[in-house]
Amino acid sequence: MSYLDFSIVSPLPGADGRPLPVPASWVPFPSVGEERLYVSPSVDEGALPARFIQPLLCRGRGHPASGVGYIGVDSRVWMDERYTGESTPVPGSPAPELEQPEFGVPRPRLSVEALLHSLGFASPHLPARHWDGHAGAPVRVAVIDTDCGGWDVLRGLDETSLLHATSERGSWFPRSPQPPEPSRSVAGHGVVMAAAVEAVAPGVRLGLFEIPLAHDSFLHVTDLAAALARAVGEWGADVVLVAMAHGGWGVPAHLRAILRGCARSGRGGRGALIVCCTGRIDQNRDVHGDSAVLASDDFNAQPWVIPVAACGLGGGWYRLHGTPLGRLGPSVELCAPGELVTFPAIGAADDSSLAAALVAGTAARMVATHPGLRLTEFRQLLRATAVKTPPEENPSATGLEAHHFNDWDQGGHNFKLGHGRLDALGACLAAADPVCFALLATRTPASVPGSPAEVERNQEAARSWEASSWSGAPHEPLLRRYLSLRGCFVPLVLRDSPLRDALFWLARHLCALRRHGGLATWPVDGIDHGALKDRCLHVLEVLGEALEQSPPEVPTSEASRWLYTLMRRLEATPSQTIARFLAKALAFPSGASG
Repeated sequence: MSYLDFSIVSPLPGADGRPLPVPASWVPFPSVGEERLYVSPSVDEGALPARFIQPLLCRGRGHPASGVGYIGVDSRVWMDERYTGESTPVPGSPAPELEQPEFGVPRPRLSVEALLHSLGFASPHLPARHWDGHAGAPVRVAVIDTDCGGWDVLRGLDETSLLHATSERGSWFPRSPQPPEPSRSVAGHGVVMAAAVEAVAPGVRLGLFEIPLAHDSFLHVTDLAAALARAVGEWGADVVLVAMAHGGWGVPAHLRAILRGCARSGRGGRGALIVCCTGRIDQNRDVHGDSAVLASDDFNAQPWVIPVAACGLGGGWYRLHGTPLGRLGPSVELCAPGELVTFPAIGAADDSSLAAALVAGTAARMVATHPGLRLTEFRQLLRATAVKTPPEENPSATGLEAHHFNDWDQGGHNFKLGHGRLDALGACLAAADPVCFALLATRTPASVPGSPAEVERNQEAARSWEASSWSGAPHEPLLRRYLSLRGCFVPLVLRDSPLRDALFWLARHLCALRRHGGLATWPVDGIDHGALKDRCLHVLEVLGEALEQSPPEVPTSEASRWLYTLMRRLEATPSQTIARFLAKALAFPSGASG
């Protein structure tokens, strides 16, 4: 039967909280979490009390009628009215296109090595390890795309995921399986996205979930909803990449239900990370001119996903020959490089689809580093470690929105760049160690004149802290115990504001000494830096108060013994010795002599 004749139902449970029996004619729709969805072949959907009952195929906003104006930030695309199959395109308007890499444009292409360097990684680099140093289970990353052909070039692909691929049968239900072809002269867009994820996070387990290329946006979101449910609920994806977008999709109730289920029930209840791109401005389908707004009813603007914009290597909003390609708005979470990159023997990618793949790869590394963190905590770390950069690299540039939306609000958000440019290495360090988190979260925005060097210095300090902790651990029992506990402190710092404030206070104190404390002589200048010792002891005192609450993520007895021993050691240690240790551990220029 045709999708046009079906309804989708989310039945309410009975008075005892148990699911009510459903009619035999209802077909289970892929679901995640406690909320179950069913497809009913009947137009009469009133058989049971339900959270929602709606047509499986609804009418979308499509091309606005004359005089309606741009798609705005508050525009609602999904109309909740049954789609009848009647097409209402505006004469002369182009057919909608899904996001694809820009091929054939005369511009330079980055190498994978240059791309990794821009993210803070060496090339080739190793798979991520757990915060305590051991190798964990491979993180599962699902890529949902409309073209996954040529997948035999991928190293870490779980071929069982290909069985979930569905064929395009117009608007007919149910879909039938049709795995993509393994070999092809040009790999599909989904395969290139998976290669980008593998470049950032080698060792991940990849899953490809191909859905039909349905230019009819009324149908595409239902296929997308089913793929999300299968990827997270059945295949067990930790991270999902949806590197495609369309301004005409909208978000029906069943897609919202599945997104909620992924956030609440994915990854064993900690929440799956769904990363998506912001999409192109020409997909807003506005007859009055280009609108760069990411509408609130767009899939890529939902609270359970992480929308990623593209930026140049300098951090400014990505423009091609002065013209922006991506969309903007209050929903944008982060930005990442979108320059054209070639993945050897696979293909090329650019714009916000590439940017989203880089964030998905970073998210996978973060999950491998600290699998116990929740979705909200990963978002906190990504935001806190992102680098604030000027939204426009060329202040005198002309073009769409060149002189608008360039301010940062007090919460550190910008409509073009979200919370800033991805610092992939910094985010992974912060997921492993609370000291690294504090050093990176308190650095100066790059929008301040002369501060790019400060951004790099803070990352260098975080890298040095990580390396010196591991190099010193064989000789120092307190460091070894710290490395066995530090990951437990990360969620504690994220959730406990007094502890976070104390740690940030110490990080800012160290930053002030580094920038303004006379680095040619400090800390070997013969001066007793007692205030620094006091700052360190204050952090430990507040940590002790947090441990008194018996946080579930921390082995309280072991942590309390370590804390007691460390505080007694610091109290008996001269301030100058503490200063020399920190200067060396954080790669202060004068620290090598300590």
